Amino acid sequence: MQTAANVVEISADLADLVPRYIRNRKNDLAFARKLLLDNDYCLLAGMAHRIRGSAASYGFGSLGEIAGELEMAAEQNDGRRIETCLQKLESFLGSVK
Repeated sequence: MQTAANVVEISADLADLVPRYIRNRKNDLAFARKLLLDNDYCLLAGMAHRIRGSAASYGFGSLGEIAGELEMAAEQNDGRRIETCLQKLESFLGSVK
């Protein structure tokens, strides 16, 4: 499945920080999958909340929306919906340019 690139315009002040931010979110994705396997919904909800809060600061509104969905799914202990959100997150992170 091919996805379109997510192109985001950011301020020059953030340009150097964005690659590390995206790398950290990819690490979060791997950790989130482990949390799902461990049924640690509380920690997963907290992580999603932090991502939702920081995403807008970097100009990633879509990422914030995905994280918000993930947070709600984790708060409801909805493993199936969490997996769907993690797939969306993976797709988003894989297509950011």
